[in-house]
Amino acid sequence: MSKIIYSMVAGCIFLLMINPACANQQECSAIKDKIKQERNLLKKRELLNHGLELCPQDAEIHYRCAYTAERLRNYDKAQRNYLKATELDNHYAKAYFGLGDIYMVLGNARSAVDAYEKGLTLAPQNKRARSSFELALIKYKSELGEQITSAEFIQVMQESKKEETAPGAVDGPLLRMQIHFYSASSQLSEQAKAQLVNVGKALENPALADKKFEISGHTDNTGGAEANLLLSKHRAEQVRQYLLETFSILPEALIVAYYGDTRPAEPNTSPENRALNRRVEFRRLNQ
Repeated sequence: MSKIIYSMVAGCIFLLMINPACANQQECSAIKDKIKQERNLLKKRELLNHGLELCPQDAEIHYRCAYTAERLRNYDKAQRNYLKATELDNHYAKAYFGLGDIYMVLGNARSAVDAYEKGLTLAPQNKRARSSFELALIKYKSELGEQITSAEFIQVMQESKKEETAPGAVDGPLLRMQIHFYSASSQLSEQAKAQLVNVGKALENPALADKKFEISGHTDNTGGAEANLLLSKHRAEQVRQYLLETFSILPEALIVAYYGDTRPAEPNTSPENRALNRRVEFRRLNQ
C-alpha cells in the first residue's frame, strides 16, 4: 500500500513539475482561501501583497486588494487595483461597482457614472449600486450646469457618509453646481436664479431645515490668483444672499467659503475643464 501511495505522490509532483501553470493555480487557490478567512485587515493586506506577487493576473486577488485598500482609506491603491481587476476580467461587476465608489469618494461623478453603468449592465439587480448610480447621475448633471430638482438636492444632501480624512477625499455630502454668472462678474444671471430656485425649496424642506451648509466659490486659473479669490468670494456671497432674500432660510444655516483657483475639480487644460472649475459647491456640514 505504501508503495502505491508513494507512486501517487511522486506522480503528482512530476505532473506539477512539468505543468507549472497547474501548480500556480493551486497556489493561487490556496492563498485566496487564506485571504477569505483572515479577519485582521493588516494581516489580510500582507496576504494580499503576497497574492499579487504570486498571482499577478488573478482578477479576484486584485479586487480583494482594492477592497481592503478602500477600507484602509488608501484610495489611490484601491483605484489602481479595481481598474486592474476590470482589465483582467471585464465581466467583474463588483470591481466596476468598487471603482464607482472610489470615484465618488474622490468627487469624480463623471467617471463614477461610467463605472456604475458598466457594472449594472452585468448585474442589473444590484440595488445598492443602482442607488449609487442615481446619486452619481444627479451630481454629474449638476456639474454640467443642468437643472436639478429639489428632491434630487435633498437626496444628495441626505447621503449617509462619514467624514473622510484621506488625501483627495471629498468631505461630507457635496454638490457641485455650474452657477451661471455674467461674464467676469459676481452678478447672478436669470439662468442662475432659475438654477437656485430648486435649491432654495430644498433648503426650506423639513428634511434639511435643521442642517447647516457651506456655500463655496471656485474659479478656473484664468487671471490672477488674488482676483480669482475675490471673485469666488463675491459669487458665493451672491448665492447666499439670493437664497436668504428669496426663501425662508435661517442666515446661520448658510456659511460662505471661497477658494479662488486653488481647488480645481479638473485640471485647467481645456475649455470644458475650466468650465467645470468655475463653480459653486454646496456642502452639508457636520453639526
